Amino acid sequence: MFHCVYRASTALYRTRRIPSARYFHRVTADFSNYDLKGNLITEKVPVIVGNPGETYVLIDPEVGSALRAAASQLQVSAPAASIQERYKLTFFHDSRHFGFESSSYPRLYVPRYIPGRPESSVSPATLFLDGKMHEIVLDGTADGNIYSSFGYGLSVFNIDIAHFAHNASATARNLEHVLDQLKDM
Repeated sequence: MFHCVYRASTALYRTRRIPSARYFHRVTADFSNYDLKGNLITEKVPVIVGNPGETYVLIDPEVGSALRAAASQLQVSAPAASIQERYKLTFFHDSRHFGFESSSYPRLYVPRYIPGRPESSVSPATLFLDGKMHEIVLDGTADGNIYSSFGYGLSVFNIDIAHFAHNASATARNLEHVLDQLKDM
C-alpha cells in the first residue's frame, strides 16, 4: 500500500552506508467541488501522503487545476513572483481539509492527521502547481529533514519542503531553454 524512495548517505572516510527513506502512502481523499450545473459533488481522488507527522500532500494535477481555477474566481492572492505556480490555501485541522475559507469550495479532505500549530485550528499552506504531481505543503514546517554523513560526524540539514519545491520548479523553468537547445544539437 505504500512505496519507499531510498536515499543512501555515504561517509567520506567510511565505507558503511547509512540508508534513509521517505515513505509515500497512497490514500483516497474526498474532493468536493461544484460541477458545471452548480451542484456540489464529492469524488474520491488518490493522493500521496508521508508518514504520520509529515506535512505535505501530493495531488493529481486535475485537482490542483480545480483549486487554481477557484483561486482565480475567489481572487485569492498568490505570491507576486510566481502567480501561475503557487497559491495560498488554508488547512483546517478540525475537519482535515484544505480550502480557501472554512465555508468555501473546492475542498480537499485528507483522511490523515496533519500536525499544525498547537495554538490554532488552521494552518497556512501553499499549493505548488509544477511537476507531474502537484504539492500542498503547510507553510513554516520543517518537513523533510535530510540526513547526510560527512567525515566522522553526522550533519543534519533542515530543508523546508515548500522552499525546496519552489526552487526545484524554478530551476526546471530556468533550464528549459538550455535543454531545448541541447535537443537540437
